[in-house]
Formats: sequence, structure tokens, C-alpha cells
Amino acid sequence: MTTNNSTLLDTIQQGFRITVGATATLVETLQDPQKRQGTFQDLQQEWDQRASQWAQKGTTTETEARQYVDQLLDQWRRSMPGPLAKTTDTASNNIIDFATAKMELDRLTEEIATLKGELAQDRPGQEG
Repeated sequence: MTTNNSTLLDTIQQGFRITVGATATLVETLQDPQKRQGTFQDLQQEWDQRASQWAQKGTTTETEARQYVDQLLDQWRRSMPGPLAKTTDTASNNIIDFATAKMELDRLTEEIATLKGELAQDRPGQEG
């Protein structure tokens, strides 16, 4: 238990020192125009480099996630009976056409509302 407390105290102390050091550097940078310009240029270069790295990693992660979702959908389709069980060779066909599914859902919702209205008309005095 003492080790955990010591580690926590060391972490808090390190965080405090980082904050004080960053604040001192910021004050020095703001007071010296040459240093300020150099620091901002360094930050801009570092930001551009980081943004490029993050964009590349994002592209890789997006591709991996798409492959994973495609695999899950393919497994799900194979486990479903009937027309959903059909598999295709192309990855683009493995993605559900959500626009078509939404239109079908909207159509079925309207059909249910129509049937509910017809039932209410057939049963006077009862609400549906």
C-alpha cells in the first residue's frame, strides 16, 4: 500500500513540476519576441507533423474497422435463414444499404399505420 501511495505522490509531484515548468516557459516565450516566434514556428511544424501522422493512423484504423465490420456482417448473414444468408464475393456488397433499409422501414411503418386505422374503423367505439 505504501508503494501505491508513493507512486501516486510521485505522479502528482511530477505533474506539478511539469505545470510549473510549462508556465515558466510560456511566460519566457511571451516576454521574448524572437523566442515567441521560434516557439510558435516549432509548434506549427510539430502540429503539421502530428496531424499527418494522425491522419495516416486514422486511415489505417478506418480500413481495419471496415474489414472487421464486414467480417461481422458476413458471419451474421451466414447465420441468418433465407435471402439474408446469400454471400457475395465483393466487399462493397457486404455493406448493408441503409438507405434502402430505411425506405423499407418507412414503408412498413406507413403500412402498419394504415392497417391500424382500418382496424379502428372496423371497430367503432374502440381506440387503436
